Amino acid sequence: MDKLIEIKGLYYAADSGNKIFEDVDAEFCGGEKVAIIGPLASGKATLLRLLLGLEKPQNGAIYLFGKDIGILERSEIDILRQGIGVVFENASLISNLKVIENVMLPLQYHTNLTPDAIMEKAVFLLGSVGYKGDMWELPGPLPSYTKKTIEFARAMALDPGIMIYDRLMEGLDERQSLELVRFVDGFHKAKKDRLSIMIANDKRGVRDIMTDRVLRIENRRII
Repeated sequence: MDKLIEIKGLYYAADSGNKIFEDVDAEFCGGEKVAIIGPLASGKATLLRLLLGLEKPQNGAIYLFGKDIGILERSEIDILRQGIGVVFENASLISNLKVIENVMLPLQYHTNLTPDAIMEKAVFLLGSVGYKGDMWELPGPLPSYTKKTIEFARAMALDPGIMIYDRLMEGLDERQSLELVRFVDGFHKAKKDRLSIMIANDKRGVRDIMTDRVLRIENRRII
């Protein structure tokens, strides 16, 4: 399978000078389902920002879909980022947009679909993650699990080659966790060469997910 993400000799330090990553090498291929675990303050959030091109390493390189994102212009990174879907721990929905509008947003910005087709696809995506609420309500008051399913629907909208799940199971009960695992597995298998990355604090955060590899962030490296 093709390497969708490749990290070579990564070095990254915070503004304070605190080293977060040092001499990191890792690669992630299409078709894989990989877990990355690390305790609080180990660098998981920083790694996610680096993979999305929101931060750049001081040394080394990160290749996304074969391109070194450290030397790309912001507009070029934005195009690459369309191939990545992210479900964040705290469900980063836009609070002043309705549920359906949140899901429609990437389709409106990044496709040439008609308004009717966008609406139809957004409704389908919400249904595929089991959303049964009012599509025209604001997401703010909704429970954590419901927000995550809405964000999942939005992340799937552009059929990304890479899906990243940031501490997906945090704050959920066992039934809710198992339901989300079912959605993760189904979407992963729907595209032969899709890469799925699960980020968690420890193995408990990915215990119900069948992964090909489990990597640890330890001593500023990915092991």
